[in-house]
Amino acid sequence: MIVALALLLLGAEDPRVPIAELQLEGRPAQALVRVETALRDEPDAAGKLGFHYLRGHLLEQLERRDAAQRAFSQAMHALPQLTSYSRYRLALNQFRLNHPEVAAGLLAQVLTDRPPQPLARPATELLVRALEAGGDCRLLDQMDSWRLTPDARRGLRLASADCMMRAGRRDEARATLVSLLEEEVGDEPARAAAERLNRLMNTSDPNPPSRMVGMAFYRHRQFSLSVFHLSRGLGNPASWQTDLRDEEDFEVLYALARSNFWRRDYIQAASQFGQLAAATTDPEEKARALYQQGRAWELFGNWDNAADSYKRAYLAEPAGTWADAGLMSALRVEWRTGDEVTALQLYEELASRRSWQPMLNRASFFLAASDIVRGRGDRARGWLARTVYDRDDSTVELSYWQGRLAELTDPREAVDRYIATAVEDAYHPLARAALRRLAEPPLAEAALTRALRLASSSRTNDLYGAWLVLGESRAEGAAALGRLESRLAGDAKARTYLEIAAQPPAEWPIWEARLTQPEELLLALGVWDQGASVVLKHFPATDPSLAFTGGRILAHAEASRPSIYIGEILHKRMPAQLPSALAPHALRQLLYPLPYRDLIVRESERWGIDPLLLAALIREESKFDPRAVSGASARGLAQFVLPTANRLAQQIGIENLRARDLHSPSVSIALGAAYMAELASQFGNGAHLVLAAYNAGEDQTRVWRSYCYSTEPEEFFSKVGFPQTRSYLRKVLTSREQYAQLYGE
Repeated sequence: MIVALALLLLGAEDPRVPIAELQLEGRPAQALVRVETALRDEPDAAGKLGFHYLRGHLLEQLERRDAAQRAFSQAMHALPQLTSYSRYRLALNQFRLNHPEVAAGLLAQVLTDRPPQPLARPATELLVRALEAGGDCRLLDQMDSWRLTPDARRGLRLASADCMMRAGRRDEARATLVSLLEEEVGDEPARAAAERLNRLMNTSDPNPPSRMVGMAFYRHRQFSLSVFHLSRGLGNPASWQTDLRDEEDFEVLYALARSNFWRRDYIQAASQFGQLAAATTDPEEKARALYQQGRAWELFGNWDNAADSYKRAYLAEPAGTWADAGLMSALRVEWRTGDEVTALQLYEELASRRSWQPMLNRASFFLAASDIVRGRGDRARGWLARTVYDRDDSTVELSYWQGRLAELTDPREAVDRYIATAVEDAYHPLARAALRRLAEPPLAEAALTRALRLASSSRTNDLYGAWLVLGESRAEGAAALGRLESRLAGDAKARTYLEIAAQPPAEWPIWEARLTQPEELLLALGVWDQGASVVLKHFPATDPSLAFTGGRILAHAEASRPSIYIGEILHKRMPAQLPSALAPHALRQLLYPLPYRDLIVRESERWGIDPLLLAALIREESKFDPRAVSGASARGLAQFVLPTANRLAQQIGIENLRARDLHSPSVSIALGAAYMAELASQFGNGAHLVLAAYNAGEDQTRVWRSYCYSTEPEEFFSKVGFPQTRSYLRKVLTSREQYAQLYGE
């Protein structure tokens, strides 16, 4: 009602429309002129639309911060729905101007006024920083009246403990920190509480919370500290087997062993996992401990002990969670050591349960790839015949290895298999490998003949396959593409996406909508990053062009994560007959944006790495969200845990690195580039090896590589043991191919 009245007073034309157009064109100064004109001519009506807030926003963009402050002050009174946002922007500016006490007071008022949900987290985080910088800790006395999420409340309790420490109230601070860990050890306040308790604890502490502190460090991958505190909390190792009374004891001991594992102390880890397996009477716990013992021996290089531990993990609970993993791991080790008879017996055991089919698939690909790359095909066909689609790259992977097998006996079948691989998912790393093999002897001639025949077909997949093989440089390839596009243009569903385009602001339905949430008002004002939470409400995915428009305005506002999310929704909704490679360039750019381009190129050149691979890695690690935090406490664009970041920071000249520094794009990109260069020096610039090591660790990558009979990335891909790492390789290498096509090599 307020918006409608304001528009009536301003006349027929909605003044927000041309202002949105100017912002999309990157002309904030001209947009500011329009806003100030409206505020001068119709101050009440323009104020009710939120123009004071928009004026402050545009002034900030133009780096006129004093004027922006005044505008946000006016906005607090002009439109009640935006009061919390206006006060937050004032606080942010005061904090930047080194007035933390003023910022803290403003933020306390924001939290008292029950802020909108999207504002609660940034306001809480900024208040914590303002208090650290000198804000008045007495503000936290109001916390009980604030409507906060449990996470936000925990963050402020941590700040309260810091305030107590600064005031000399050490015992109260300790009690607060311990209570935080008693509730939860896996979130960011728990990590920070553990670090503070680590500084407080000493030998005179009558009751050190060593277990909790150690578990917090374990969850946050600070393994040296977790080993110290867990060992201190557990006491005499000789008593572990007799004192293992409940699940909590098991998990603490398991965390200690895993911490030693991640510290690369594999012998100690194997010993502790063995003690754990001997102490527990629970079959699942025993199987888990034995499986991890096998991993420790495997990474240490003791293959006999590794195989034995894996088999014992299976036998501990033959129908349990770890059984198929134990069988597969034992198979892999036995095969590596040359005991093919035992390995194939384990393979048949894997085939005995239908529920183990996904692991049987992995074993089939492992065995088939081992024979095929050595030129042996007699057994591989039978292994590949036992694979079943399981939603984990199986179709592309099976088609590729069937092509490799056919190369040994029937080149024409190989050509058909490879074309099918590429048609299934043209950007998959195995599909790219298939296309490379089709372009080289001895398949090039047969591939050309087959592609020319497909180019004369009327079927969509045939035309697509012909184009993928022939390319547009050949007349026949260009003709196949033209016929394919013509057929797709005649399909109503495909045409919707082929013709997708951003709608001009004048056609956005948001101008006619009833806007009640603050984020909706901000979205209509062109403050798109702060309106991100309601974009799909006014730019719904049911209208592809409208959703694409919403994604584009978020990308314009550098809100990459939600803009990529919209791109992914649109991509999933594309009809099956429309190949991803033929999606419009603009839609692919929405899916694969390149923010921070200058930083990425600069750091890549500094370290001698591929900038497109670094961009692809960042996209998959964080979706270009500098605030990203993973469940394992990895932070920032390139997702570093603090110990790794600290080690790299010392090497490249970054001093006194703190956890929050990892949210700085310049810091995170510099660390990511340096780490990729370090891994490249170890693994010889093979992108697949560098990425596997980035995701799963250097030692694990060396083990997987040791199972390979060739240096082919494709064999390595099929022998990666972790599904999450195979998925990571597929996603990053796919993204790298997209970036090469969209932005050039």
